[in-house]
Amino acid sequence: MNKQLVVKQSVVAVALALGSSQFVMAQTANAAAEPVVQKVIVTGSNIKRIEGETASPVTVLRREDIKATGANTVRQVLDTLTSFDTGTLRDDGNANSFARGASGASMRGLGKGATLVLVNGRRVSNYAFADGGKEVFVNVDSIPADVIERVEVLKDGASAIYGSDAMSGVINIITRNTYEGLRLSASIERNQSVSFGGQQTAGIAGGMGNLERDGFNVFANLEAYQRKGYMQSEIIGEFAPWHRKYVNPAFGDPSVFSFPGNLNEPKGGANPTALRKAVASCPAERINAGGLCTSDLTGITQSSDGAERLNFFSQARFKLGSEVRGFAEVSYSKTRTDYRSLPYATSAGSPTNWFDGNTKTSQSAAKPKLAVGNPANPFPFPVGIDYRFMDNLDMWVSPSEANQYRVMAGLNGTFARGWEWEVAGGRVGADATSRDHGAERTAMPAAVASGEYKIGGPNSPELLARMFPVIGTDAKLSQDWVDGKINGELMALPGGPLSFALGGEVRRESMYVKSTDNVVNAQIIGRGSLWIDGQRNLSAAFLELNAPLTKKLEVNGAVRMDKADGFDAHLSPKLGVRYVVMPKLLLRGTLAGGFRAPNIPETLGKVGLTGFFNSTLDPRRCDTATAIRDILKNGNTNDKSDATVAYNSGCLTSIPAMISSSKSLKPETSKSLTLGMVMEPARNVNLAIDYFRIERNDEIAYRAVSYVLERESKPEYAKLLVRNPVSDTDRRLTDRANQLQPGANLAFAVGNIQSLLLNYENFGKTETTGVDIDLSTRFSGAYGTVNMGLMTTVALAYRNWDIDANKYRPNTIGLRGNPKYTSVFSTVWKKGDFATSLRFTRLSRTELNFDETDQATWNVAGCKARIKPTDDLPCYMGVSVRADINVSYTGFKNTRLSMNIRNAGVESAPVDLRGGYAIRPRSIKLAAEYAF
Repeated sequence: MNKQLVVKQSVVAVALALGSSQFVMAQTANAAAEPVVQKVIVTGSNIKRIEGETASPVTVLRREDIKATGANTVRQVLDTLTSFDTGTLRDDGNANSFARGASGASMRGLGKGATLVLVNGRRVSNYAFADGGKEVFVNVDSIPADVIERVEVLKDGASAIYGSDAMSGVINIITRNTYEGLRLSASIERNQSVSFGGQQTAGIAGGMGNLERDGFNVFANLEAYQRKGYMQSEIIGEFAPWHRKYVNPAFGDPSVFSFPGNLNEPKGGANPTALRKAVASCPAERINAGGLCTSDLTGITQSSDGAERLNFFSQARFKLGSEVRGFAEVSYSKTRTDYRSLPYATSAGSPTNWFDGNTKTSQSAAKPKLAVGNPANPFPFPVGIDYRFMDNLDMWVSPSEANQYRVMAGLNGTFARGWEWEVAGGRVGADATSRDHGAERTAMPAAVASGEYKIGGPNSPELLARMFPVIGTDAKLSQDWVDGKINGELMALPGGPLSFALGGEVRRESMYVKSTDNVVNAQIIGRGSLWIDGQRNLSAAFLELNAPLTKKLEVNGAVRMDKADGFDAHLSPKLGVRYVVMPKLLLRGTLAGGFRAPNIPETLGKVGLTGFFNSTLDPRRCDTATAIRDILKNGNTNDKSDATVAYNSGCLTSIPAMISSSKSLKPETSKSLTLGMVMEPARNVNLAIDYFRIERNDEIAYRAVSYVLERESKPEYAKLLVRNPVSDTDRRLTDRANQLQPGANLAFAVGNIQSLLLNYENFGKTETTGVDIDLSTRFSGAYGTVNMGLMTTVALAYRNWDIDANKYRPNTIGLRGNPKYTSVFSTVWKKGDFATSLRFTRLSRTELNFDETDQATWNVAGCKARIKPTDDLPCYMGVSVRADINVSYTGFKNTRLSMNIRNAGVESAPVDLRGGYAIRPRSIKLAAEYAF
């Protein structure tokens, strides 16, 4: 790597460090004292440069700043960024996701597929499972946090540099590249005043050799992480009263879908009157005031999922002569997340429906009835039963395990002209398994009806295994790649040398995801499936030029051509400009075109993704379901339980669906613009303001379920779905509500949805705009150094395209999940061996509705109609503020001790009358490092 003396004028050179939020300003040059500096590659460019400030806005999180956040994982580090989407998929709490067991990364609200995650400037393996059966992404939990030197976040489109996926930004995790000695580290984090949860980590790093002295350096890092899961029973006492009163009236109540269950048979046939009563073997202490048998599920309802991870990273660098150096890297991650399903429950009433993607037909399984003569059936006619199979609770633990790896090696060196070259090759890969148990469509009903299965037990493991066989999904993917590039200086320009970078890469990727055969063949009641099997080749070439046209004006241009099997070559351009108006004022801007190539799940699925859209609002049933809920919640114990059932059947319903792949897709494209300035308005006060706008076109997606349901009256949308008749359960609930409130005359106009057929299309478009503001200042004196910073993202617009009206739908900023202001204020005080930091994270108020499709149900007026005025609860989500404190001490030789207090003020999460109460206790983390 070239070293040279550089005489700099007084220009702005910014590197924002989250935590200290310190801008580093270039000083007036002094040729006599100017140090020897080294050019480095900054994220967003392939050209080595001295100035850290490019035309694109880049946020830098350095090692010490990361430690000050108290983060245990890479995902927790990224959650501290104001441009990061904290609601993106995470492994904790996503048992129903097709990509459960992983945490993704997303910026600007454009999803995981639009944010590229790199390690040391190169791609790492995607997670083996695709989120939603479609979206491939990097599991950031597989990257060891302990080895990070810094994280560079490019808040700009960069497909011209990195290719597909880099539309909304790039997260480049940069590891240490050399280490000598041995270092041990450990931490433990626990929630204060409550016994549930907790995290702990342990790490060891060791290395030997000095590259310049010995000609080599080799080091390795091993990191272990554990998160303790906890049950609903451990946290139920923390919930605010309004959660039960307005969100879930039956929250924490024993379930009437119980063991040994309740007989439930409507009037008809040989049954002269409708009946609903406890099974005779139910213990008296578990029969509620309504005469039904109950089971307490809070002790087996998992509120947080336990996880274990082991991440390994190693790197070697060595000299092969005076001009050539080699490097190699091996990383491996093993992750496990322990989910727990509630034991399977069956109910009396209408059959269970689901979609069979293998045959592309709807499947149905009748609910089992106890035959005449069954010991649990005292009647002379078959009887339905509401029952939960709780014979063996351990059967319903359902772990997800995954492995990810990267192996690479390369060479770099210099030519005679001082040009530098680098070639590398390697392989990345991943595999994953997810396991559970499901009800076999023939064996389970037959065993119940015949009496072979004994209601209330005991039942043999062999019978249970036949009724509820093992199900799950297996996945494997890999990518082999070779890349190379050359960079250097071509000629002198008035402002400096014209620099260039030229290179290319070739990749071959394959992906296999398949549900177990019993699921694919629709042998499991209500279980969706997925089958993906494909491979493809990708290649790319790029050119980048950096031209300092004058001492003040620098122009950077890049173009990249990418080609994937089955698609035409795509050209991605980018232009960046930076202009030094005066020594303490820099203007900058970029204009870029981005793209995302359709991935293997979107184009090469053998069986369409089948499953359920859970927690869906059905506009043709929700009003009735809400009215029934509001009446039943004032009834007896059983009515309160049924109130939740009624509400969920219309407003939080599950919809069986299939989403099919398509070979006719074309790439998504984007246009992005940034305009900004960096200034020093006063001594040691630095300000950066950057406007961004991203428009993504030809989005690959299926039509939003809420959008389709709102337009069910139109023939083109009506043909996509099939409804069941109004069910016996629907009639039972409405009859009871009408009995409790005579004259209500409630009735469901339509039944629930039997199936919904969708497919991936290029039809969507999204626009997002906003402003990033980074302000910092620094004070030094006899009492130490204080760094203060404020990072704020002001979201201006987020709009989706209305394909029917051929225009954008209304702006959703300020609505649910899209706060207008996201801010982080931090201050760090350092003196001697002590360092203390204080961080405030603030999210602005949002409404309860997501968009215009659910406005009538969740606007302020609709919400207030359900709330008693005396309760004085907000029909919006208020401002969220959390304070974190970190203290560290390095006074002992080779030792670093630290304590982090998260949510130091014990600020509760805002009241959320739609989503419910959110646990947010204070946690304390103690950490120690020792270097030999």
